[in-house]
Amino acid sequence: MLLNRLVLAIKNQSRETLRAWGYQCESIIAQRSRRVQQLFSFYQSVYGTQGLKQLWRAYYRSEIQPPIRGIMLSAVGLMGLNMKHLGSDGFDWSKERLALSNFDLCQRDIDFINTLSVNQLCERCQAKKMKYCYCMLGNQRCRKGGIVVPPPTSDQMPMKEEQAASISNCQKALDLDARSAPPGQVRIQSEEDRNWEPYFSKNEFSIWRREERSSLYSYKVYARFDDITADDFLHVQTDLDYRRQWDDTALRLELISEDPVPNSNSHLIYWEMQWPRLFANRDYVYCRRYHKDDSKNMIFICSRAAKHTTYPTISGKVRVTDYWSLMVIKPFRGFHEPGLHFVLTYFDDPGIPIPQNIKSWVTQKQMPEFLTKMYVATKNYACSRAIKMKDMFNSFTLINDEYTANDQRGSWLGSLSRHRRKLNDNETER
Repeated sequence: MLLNRLVLAIKNQSRETLRAWGYQCESIIAQRSRRVQQLFSFYQSVYGTQGLKQLWRAYYRSEIQPPIRGIMLSAVGLMGLNMKHLGSDGFDWSKERLALSNFDLCQRDIDFINTLSVNQLCERCQAKKMKYCYCMLGNQRCRKGGIVVPPPTSDQMPMKEEQAASISNCQKALDLDARSAPPGQVRIQSEEDRNWEPYFSKNEFSIWRREERSSLYSYKVYARFDDITADDFLHVQTDLDYRRQWDDTALRLELISEDPVPNSNSHLIYWEMQWPRLFANRDYVYCRRYHKDDSKNMIFICSRAAKHTTYPTISGKVRVTDYWSLMVIKPFRGFHEPGLHFVLTYFDDPGIPIPQNIKSWVTQKQMPEFLTKMYVATKNYACSRAIKMKDMFNSFTLINDEYTANDQRGSWLGSLSRHRRKLNDNETER
């Protein structure tokens, strides 16, 4: 009799234990699945598809260990066999990728930022009422070997000592930390040996210009913002979906192709820009690349006009085929902390002769307005991201409260103890 009771108790306890364990596992899996889904939706809305890819790549490099890593490397190897197929859209990234050496052109911009505390105005910058002077540093020339020669003080012919000197001789390699990034081949061509001149200063922006060809100028813009982070500023410039929201001059903005090589951070983009009435809109097909250098605590972005077979010239629009830009972003402290300097240098040939007053209007009015909108967009992005993070953490708290408040989702040990008490009560009644 006692043996039968013991066997029956073991069967009942085992059945109830398995039932409680299964229900507990089901509850935990449901909770974890819901959290993963919310995290995925949250990061996708905040960082976009590109941000998720970068997070996965960083996690893969630092966390995944063999044999999983070996399996993943095998999958990557199989993808590598299909690289040619991925480039079948007509764009050869191995030949059209922008070179990292383009960022060497930003060396003097970095020097300018680093010496702002001792910056002095030249006579021409004083006459233009500029806040800062780029001319004295940007027009500095060197002889071969890096010997610095003072810039000429007038527009007269250079002295004999300066005949062998040029601005390009002063250029030095930045020695970027690019161990895992492909180098690239395409270089930006600019007139390095022509002098910068002050153009105008407005609000927090200082702008200089340099004649690239007859009546065609490149422009250099400096500004600092104290209350936005470098990471947010980079995101606003590289997120095409978000730019469609804040840039009302971007009528079309489409991602044509993305470099399949990891850590290249290169994209081929189509952009249609709205121009004033009586002028045809301009459109661009350009390659963009950015590089985030942790060792130098800087971010670099470069763009250059390109071609693509599926985006030919369109009737009624003027295709800009000569365009390039360079930007260096230097945070005050870290990428995630507020405060940054940036220097933007850009050039584009509109394709047809445009009156000088129109050019001046575009530069003096549209450029500061565009940069101001970009700053406001960065502020809004940071604010919306903070709100989303707060809502997400609140939702996690609600999940935990619902989970712990439900007695049926207690631990399986608690469920088992309640069942034992119930059996004991039944035996007592008997």
